[in-house]
Order: sequence, then structure tokens, then C-alpha cells
Amino acid sequence: MALRAVLAVAAAALLQGSQALDVARVVAKAEAGFTVNDKVYVDGSLFAESAALNDNVGCHEHKGTSSFKVCGCGVKVLAHMMTECQTYQQYDAQIGKCDCSSTACDEVTLKSGYSAPFNWNAASFEISPC
Repeated sequence: MALRAVLAVAAAALLQGSQALDVARVVAKAEAGFTVNDKVYVDGSLFAESAALNDNVGCHEHKGTSSFKVCGCGVKVLAHMMTECQTYQQYDAQIGKCDCSSTACDEVTLKSGYSAPFNWNAASFEISPC
């Protein structure tokens, strides 16, 4: 696995833009070791779990939701207000603690605002291994 990672980093250094990101995602996908405890819920429904997470590593579009839940210590989700997993100031949130000392799920309703908090909807989210 270590040699594969070194070769992928070298290939990514030669590529530019989205091609480099694609190589990085392939490497992350190849090295992910999800367990039966790893589960991702989107908008209250199970999106992917266990070995099926390997097929779902990367960016996913959504009609818009503020509800995410991640269980297990081997997976995390990065929710984005923008489509195509683009970042936008404070409207990006990581769900999943990547802490194997805890068995608790990380359940989040996306919120922002100081004096008058409001829910914001993610238009895309990215699944990745911890």
C-alpha cells in the first residue's frame, strides 16, 4: 500500500487541477478500510455503510438537506452549501469524529448565525475515510 501511495502522489504532482484530485480520490478509495460500524445517513436515510462506502468515496450532489449522521470511526462526511463540493466560507461542516475511543454517532443539523441561528442546506457532500 505504501508504494501505491507514493506512486499516486508522484502521479498527482505531474497532473494539474481536477486530474490530480481524481488520482487522490482513487488512492483514498483504494486504501479505505471501512468496518461494519461505519455508516453514513443523509436526510434521515441510510446512504451507505460498511464495504459499500468504498463505492461512495467522493463527492455527491443532493437536493438540499441539513440533516447528517455518521457512525463509526473510519468515515467522515464534509457537507457543502455549494454544488460539486465547492467550499464557501463558514458553510462547510465535517460530520464524523474519527475517534475510535467513542462508539457514539455524530448527528448534525447544519446551522449558522449568531444572534438568530438558522438551518442551512447542503447541496453536496463528500464521503472520505478518516
